[in-house]
Amino acid sequence: MSRVPRPPPPSPPQEEEECDEDEMCDEDEEMEFGDPMEVLGALLSTEEGETIATALVGLKDATEKIAMSLEMQNKILVKILSAISKSSPEPKYVAAPA
Repeated sequence: MSRVPRPPPPSPPQEEEECDEDEMCDEDEEMEFGDPMEVLGALLSTEEGETIATALVGLKDATEKIAMSLEMQNKILVKILSAISKSSPEPKYVAAPA
């Protein structure tokens, strides 16, 4: 007697999952974002059109101005120090009593 393979029993019907307001369904998870380059461009620029590159140029200019100010301040401090050291008399050293 040969055995005839039986087809598998039919699977029970799958119930559709109901989505709560707080949960997202799988269908809702698929969103269209458009062109990836446009999304990236919008992410890396401000509403005024300033990008990372323009911000770095602005920082470079500000850094150069700070460096020039520090150089000028150092020159002024050297002149003040040299004027003070020329005008002060030689210190007199007094030996302590033995």
